[in-house]
Amino acid sequence: MNLVTPVLFDRFPTPTDLATADPEELEEIIHSTGFFRAKARSLIGMAAALEDRFDGAVPGAMADLVTIPGVGRKTANVVRSVAMDLPGLPVDTHVLRLSKLLGLTSETDPVKVELELNPMVPAGERGDFSLRLILHGRRVCIARRPRCSECVLAWFCPSASI
Repeated sequence: MNLVTPVLFDRFPTPTDLATADPEELEEIIHSTGFFRAKARSLIGMAAALEDRFDGAVPGAMADLVTIPGVGRKTANVVRSVAMDLPGLPVDTHVLRLSKLLGLTSETDPVKVELELNPMVPAGERGDFSLRLILHGRRVCIARRPRCSECVLAWFCPSASI
């Protein structure tokens, strides 16, 4: 459960508030997340970029999102698919690993995997597809001990060991 976000948004409800935050106060709030100094710099930079370049609003275009400090393609895809209900296929370690195991791609670069998977999944379902792979990777197709005998995908998975 994310305990930091409610505290963070209560204390800094707008991009302006966050852009002008005292770094030490912000670091204290997000300390438990790890890498808190770098994250604090990114959060302040992100908020300042939103204020300076996007009138305080989060842009929806991938090309704009990835220009914001601390935002890469994976985060941009999460924002698009979860917060904006726009097409976005976040590729994390689970999506990367499972898409290779299932024979959907042979790519190893997350961006190339995203671009290869996009045409296979309807635009409006890409975020859900990513979440399903993530959950499957956490609960069933666990990297060090896959439970192929319990997997509903084992019948067509080229990597299944059953």
